Amino acid sequence: MRQLSVLFFVGLLSPAIRVLPSRTAQAAGEAAWLSGLAALPVALLLCWGLFRIMGALPEGEGLAGGLERLMGRFGGKLLTLIYLLWGLLLLSANARLCGQRFLATGYRNVELPLFVLILLAAVLWMTRGKFAAFARAGEIFYLVLSITLAAVLLFALFHVEPENVLPIWVEDIPGVGAAALPVLSILGYTVYGAFLSGTVRRRKGDRPRAMWWMTAFCLVLTVLQFINLGNFGPALVARMESPFFMMVKGIGVQGAFQRVESVVVALWVLSDLVFLGILAFSCCTMSRTLFGLQRERSAAIPVVLIGLTGALLLFPDAFSLHWFSDRILFIGNLVLGFAVPAVLLLIVLAHRRR
Repeated sequence: MRQLSVLFFVGLLSPAIRVLPSRTAQAAGEAAWLSGLAALPVALLLCWGLFRIMGALPEGEGLAGGLERLMGRFGGKLLTLIYLLWGLLLLSANARLCGQRFLATGYRNVELPLFVLILLAAVLWMTRGKFAAFARAGEIFYLVLSITLAAVLLFALFHVEPENVLPIWVEDIPGVGAAALPVLSILGYTVYGAFLSGTVRRRKGDRPRAMWWMTAFCLVLTVLQFINLGNFGPALVARMESPFFMMVKGIGVQGAFQRVESVVVALWVLSDLVFLGILAFSCCTMSRTLFGLQRERSAAIPVVLIGLTGALLLFPDAFSLHWFSDRILFIGNLVLGFAVPAVLLLIVLAHRRR
């Protein structure tokens, strides 16, 4: 469970860096940095609920198989199919978003289709292997990205202007609540961890350990947004496409640390790979259950090919991609990441009362 938690910690940094704090600043202004703390109680409830659901299933069985136990054969397969289709759409959209962010932050000489192809080829190579090997690689990526992020935030801290993030008034509370929704949309990806839980050996203390990682992630988002907003102010951040990488450009030191953003952007591809790998492995696991495959890796090539096709054909331009990300993806993650698990939890609790 620790390795799975580390994977999600690393992987969710990819959409978090892309979405925050520009979306939260639009809703809450200088109080946007509190959105991670506002989202934390709901995130912990999600974590607790997923563990209650998985606790009702035999060890070694993920949510894909468990849905049939909870909702019957037809209902379980239908809901698994919905999660599979949504997962494939997420794989396509996020591969394209990662590609566009990579090009927009300094690598404009690379063609977008070529970068997406290379990115998904790496994902295919990972999903053709064992999930345990992917999880171990995630721990190495975690170490690299943690050091990188800590260094960036430390240098950027010296440029924080207190008036950009303070004071906070009671009137800001509704805005903070609205700003928590984009954070929860990102945390909604956590539900795909339940589909991968069949690969994890259950141990005593898994639930508090996972909740600790969820808390740590929300605290990192809080610090990240505080420093990002403190550097530029909410009005400017709300109009930026990649506030984090704009902040990175401002921390270069004359001499050895010039062009530090190029290094950070390149390293952040590790987070993109982990994030896309989580989605791909989840889709392979669901495909195995739905179509009766012997091994998850048998679905790797079709899953990645569908993701590549969708990334190149579903979104003709940046406008349509960002419209999908800001509206459809945002709502879909809240529904499938929180509302559906809440219904499943009620079903589990009802079965136990019987």
